[in-house]
Amino acid sequence: MSKRKKRQPIRGQSKWDHFARDLRAGGFSADTKIIQSPPGESKISAVFLEFIEPFKQYAETGPALEKLIVLGICAWNAALLSDAEQNKFVKEIMETLLGQAGEEWRSDLDYLLKSLLERKAQFFAGNRRFIVSYHLEPTRTGYQLSMVATAPEP
Repeated sequence: MSKRKKRQPIRGQSKWDHFARDLRAGGFSADTKIIQSPPGESKISAVFLEFIEPFKQYAETGPALEKLIVLGICAWNAALLSDAEQNKFVKEIMETLLGQAGEEWRSDLDYLLKSLLERKAQFFAGNRRFIVSYHLEPTRTGYQLSMVATAPEP
């Protein structure tokens, strides 16, 4: 029986290099410190997967799961904004998504966004970390989600 080699990162790169590139592209400076797991905090990816759990049954493919993750991140971050900023952000999200998906998706997207916002407020209100970047990688048994978020507020 042959052993399958574990995929190795590109020489000289760590698995966190893609996050550093995303952060720089998003306006963060090159010296922004990435902490893999803040002491006493749950990994944001684990918390986030719990957040989207009720909706994962509808995301049966990799692309569908990725769309759910992106929509979930939008809702998660929107929930951290003031009411006025949240309304503006959600309106922009809807316009962008409907421009890509089509008007026939309006009620579904509206329902999903509102459900996620309510879920964030009800079960995850204490978690005030903004999600900055994510990486979804297929594995033999499913998918591995990695995320970068802002540090928890003191």
